[in-house]
Amino acid sequence: MFSSSSSSGLAVNAAGPADLVAAVWYTLGFRPLNSLVLVAVHGPRGRVGAMLRVDLTPAWFGPAGVAGVVDAAIEALTGPAAPAFDVTPEHPDRPDRPDSTDRPDHDGEPQARVIAVVAAPDALAAEPPPVVRALPQRLLRAGVRLYDVIGVTPTAFRSLSCPDHDCCPPGGRPLSEIENSAVAVAHVLRGDRLADGEADLIADVGHPASGDPAEGGPTDDDPPGDVWARMPAEEAERARRRWWRTWNALLGHAEGWSADQLEFAPLHDQYLRDAVFVRLAAVPGSTRMRLLRQLLAGQTPPDLTTLWEPLFSGLPDRDLVGRGEEVLAALARRGTPAERGPVLAVLALLAWYRGNGVRTRLLIERLRLENPGPSTVLPRLAGLVEMLCATGIAPPWVEARTEAGPGARTDARTEEGTA
Repeated sequence: MFSSSSSSGLAVNAAGPADLVAAVWYTLGFRPLNSLVLVAVHGPRGRVGAMLRVDLTPAWFGPAGVAGVVDAAIEALTGPAAPAFDVTPEHPDRPDRPDSTDRPDHDGEPQARVIAVVAAPDALAAEPPPVVRALPQRLLRAGVRLYDVIGVTPTAFRSLSCPDHDCCPPGGRPLSEIENSAVAVAHVLRGDRLADGEADLIADVGHPASGDPAEGGPTDDDPPGDVWARMPAEEAERARRRWWRTWNALLGHAEGWSADQLEFAPLHDQYLRDAVFVRLAAVPGSTRMRLLRQLLAGQTPPDLTTLWEPLFSGLPDRDLVGRGEEVLAALARRGTPAERGPVLAVLALLAWYRGNGVRTRLLIERLRLENPGPSTVLPRLAGLVEMLCATGIAPPWVEARTEAGPGARTDARTEEGTA
């Protein structure tokens, strides 16, 4: 199992290994264990970019397990996630290519660089874990330079590449240095908090809902999807617009409005689900307004191929997306499995857009757990999010930042530091 994420938007200069690990923690939202995290590094100042987490559990079962972990990481780095990691599969910077040293990136460094963070109880052992020994050459053959390897245990961390014991003692440095690093402090001041574990990243949607009356769970005598499917077109449009007025009032913190006023049935409509995502993710302007009007009217918009980049290449509006997730999570907490399925799907898509691949995967897993049968309502959205999560495709704003140049500061909120 692996998840891709993108570094959060803040700037920290003159950072070190402790800051890099803190960036991993806060980008993923929790402190990973038994995980390999590959972090893209851009430019001479080591700007932190996209992150890829791979579950290390199979790695302790022999060479085949190690090969499987490394192969999964390389496949993700050189596949759909390649733009976020500055890897060009068609022309990788392989060491056996005659021109590999003559094709530097915009900052005079090889095109693709990553830092590996190995989080495991034995990460700092005298005999490095097998995955640590396998990484450098395997990544190099794939055209990716391994800039550093940092081992992290539940109590300590250090660079596994640094020979200076004064800088990186064999037993590691205390985790308090990570907790007090500039990156960690910046995240805390911004209001970010670490979850106790991976599962807690979706605690806001509540415990899994059960539809089995024998277990005391709610049931749907008339599922909202069926209600929506039977609704005449004009009535459906009125229901969309009624839901939309409440939604916008909640986004604006208007007094006298609550998520309890939102109905579930309208979100079984693909037009409204698309409108929710466009409202939170698309760049404000006339194009977005025109698209929203079409969606609320139940009209299939024209081909969005030419509009995708101008609509979705901007960095996420942290406050707006956060408020939207808050409202949708409150709605999900009071729903039955059939009611909250579309809500979980939209939340998963928003998590992907924010660059949080772990939360994306967890939300889709929860959706499938609660709705195990064939879905006649959510095949398009749930399937899309599952594909984005499984293949590690980065959101469009990550690709836009990469195309602007590996060392470019495209926004003041870009996380930057020397790793």
